[in-house]
Amino acid sequence: MSEQLFIKHVTVGTKPRYKQVMTSGFDLILPCFNPPEGWVKTLEHHFTELVNIMENVPVQLIVVNDGSVRNFGPVEITALRKAIPDIIIVDNLVNRGKGYAVREGVRRGWYDFQIYTDLDFPFGTTVLKQVYMQLIEGADIVAGERGKLYLEVLPMKRKIVTLISRILNRHILGLKVGDAQAGLKGVNYNGRQLLLATQIDGFLYDSEFIHKASKLSGLNITAVDITCRPEINFSSFGLRLLCRELLNYISILKSK
Repeated sequence: MSEQLFIKHVTVGTKPRYKQVMTSGFDLILPCFNPPEGWVKTLEHHFTELVNIMENVPVQLIVVNDGSVRNFGPVEITALRKAIPDIIIVDNLVNRGKGYAVREGVRRGWYDFQIYTDLDFPFGTTVLKQVYMQLIEGADIVAGERGKLYLEVLPMKRKIVTLISRILNRHILGLKVGDAQAGLKGVNYNGRQLLLATQIDGFLYDSEFIHKASKLSGLNITAVDITCRPEINFSSFGLRLLCRELLNYISILKSK
């Protein structure tokens, strides 16, 4: 892949800045909703680790606040800008859902590739380089796939939901990636345009995305094996959320 140098306009505060960008880098999009205490320090640690792993590959960090009501205010924003001066912060005041937040971050990307994962880097940082290398080698979409070890550490309710989701994705929707819900994916221009065309704002945007991609025979979809870091705490699903995502799933079926 050839590298191209171009000028990118960025607005930080009220002052415009111009940045020379090598297009062989990637944008890292992290959606954020009600993060835990001390998350800025944790993010700084993981991002520094990633930058060191990527060596000379530029990484643009984009954090998207999805209407958080705690732990994402002026104090946290100031701390983020101090720790990572070139960070792009998208501060949405209304909670719209993870899918909406990811699309908002991807829209602001300026490199050839975009990779998105969760704020706490649940799958570590080394795997992000693996995703990047597959994109460099020609993949349009790289999807993280969680194996049996992931299921073994899940709380029972989440395990059941995950198993049902995988069965539906593979056998009903016919997705090329069985584990469409893993919160790690990378895209090039083709994958990006498809992702931005999704409509679901909630968690099932991933299934909608891979469903659209699976219907295009010329699209190169690859996978990378991922496992969770041991210290990761899993969030629970409420009944209201499950009902909403069921409606989203029905909407995907209708578009089949």
